[in-house]
Formats: sequence, structure tokens, C-alpha cells
Amino acid sequence: MIVVATSADELAGMCERLEGLGAGLLDVVEPSDARRVILAAVDDERNAANLVASLQAEGVMAVMRPDGGAALQAWFRNTRPVVFGKRLSVCAAWSEHDRSGLVGLVELGPGGFGSGHHPTTRQMIEALVKRVSGGERVLDVGCGSGILGLCALKLGAASVVAVDVKPDAVEAALRNARINAMDDQLEATLAGLGEFDGLFDVVVANIARAGIVELARELVAHVSPGGWLAVAGISPSQCSQVVDFLHPLVEVERATAGEWSSLVLANSEPQITTPDQEPSPECARGDLNPHILSDTGT
Repeated sequence: MIVVATSADELAGMCERLEGLGAGLLDVVEPSDARRVILAAVDDERNAANLVASLQAEGVMAVMRPDGGAALQAWFRNTRPVVFGKRLSVCAAWSEHDRSGLVGLVELGPGGFGSGHHPTTRQMIEALVKRVSGGERVLDVGCGSGILGLCALKLGAASVVAVDVKPDAVEAALRNARINAMDDQLEATLAGLGEFDGLFDVVVANIARAGIVELARELVAHVSPGGWLAVAGISPSQCSQVVDFLHPLVEVERATAGEWSSLVLANSEPQITTPDQEPSPECARGDLNPHILSDTGT
């Protein structure tokens, strides 16, 4: 079986398209006013996988779905919306769960790491929920699906630059920005941190200890005076060492969930600007070390 997420306006055309490709329509779920989820049967798993790959290549939000049993129950658990307090929620676009009453909903299509279920991603989103107040310029390092940048925008940030060394991740982040009508606020690029000249009010990096240590100087350099940096993908025993590498930023928060920890560090230097000086100039492009940036999970 395959599942295709589409809009109410595009439902009829997508159903016709799937039938033309040999899929048998089984049901249409309405998880929200705007979202429609089509369930369709395909004669065997191999053909289903080929059809999904073909649709995804065209930008269609299509995935394979178990037919039943324990695998289907796990599917339902793993596609349940993730709610962060009273400000934000995250859900796969193809989820069959009702989300009509969710606040601050961010929907994600296929591709890229980061769905909101992994502890490291949750820790980073919780930091954003707690600290983003509106108008911030955000840098998302190792963006994966773009989830952190999109959550920051939903919380009121003004703009996001999302960087990753994987072209698939950059493409996923751009697709997800379009899904959430945020493509005019999010730039996703393969640019290199060493080539950026701009400062950011918020920098987030869910890239594990090795990546944080390797990029420590660049991460710190991009945090504006009065801004903050959140890092995740580290173990509790690695926290103090990571804090040392990120000097002179000052640790202001540490969170731990099982084997994973995250840190928030602030740039306590006061921000000094003149009427002719912008605190966050535009940034250039370059290349990141392909061995450094990789999301730790979803």
C-alpha cells in the first residue's frame, strides 16, 4: 500500500493520476481542513516502491505504508503528531491522525533527517519554543529536513538560513518550506560556515560532538551579541568538554533525556549598532566539510 498527501484542492487530480498509474484507491482521510491523505493499493511491494520513488522525484508527498499487523501499529505510533507545549506541533504530511486542533502546526514531507520524534530533535525544538520571541534571524547548521528552521519560523522568527552538506537535505528543507508556505523566509544551501559574514540571533546545530567541536570557532563567530547557540547530539559526559570548545559563549541551559544531552549557550557581549550599521548582514556561499555535518536522528 502507498499513502499520498495532497491538498483538498488537488485531491481529485491526484486520485485520477494514481488510478492512471495502476494504483487502486482505497480511502481518503481528512486529517485537517486543508490536508487530504490518499490510501492506495499496489499489486506488490516492489511496484509500490518504484511508484513511490517516481512520485517523490516529481515532488509528490508519497510513502509506503504497512498493510496491517504490528508494522501498521508501529506506523501509527511513528506518524503521530508531536506537540510542544501550547505554541508548536510537528507532523508528517501523510499522517492519518487528526490534527485539525493543533496549534503552530509544521508539516513535513519525505526526505531529510528530523521529524520531531528523536530526543535530540525534541531537545532543540524545546529550546526554540522556550526562547524564540519573534523577529530573530536564525542559522540552522546541518539542517536535514529543515525542521528546526521551520519551527523557528512558526514561532515568529523573521528568517532562516539552513545549511547542510547533503544536497538531498537541502532539497528536502526547501520542499518543506514550500509545504508550510515559508519558502520566502527560508534559504537552504550547501554554503560553508567559513564563508558566511553575517551574524545571527539564533544558531542551532544538531550535529553531534565531532561536528560541534570541528565547527566550534565558526559556530561561535556567527552568534550575534545578545544571541544564543543551541547544540545537541552529545552525551551527558561530553557536555563540559563541548562547553569549553564553545568559549567565550556562556552555558545557560543543559537538558538531558536518557543518553542524549543538549546545551544552550549565550553571547553575553552587548550589541552595539549605529543607525548606518546592520547587526545581521547578508551572508555568502561556500562549501562545508562533508565529513562533519550529519543530523543525529529524527
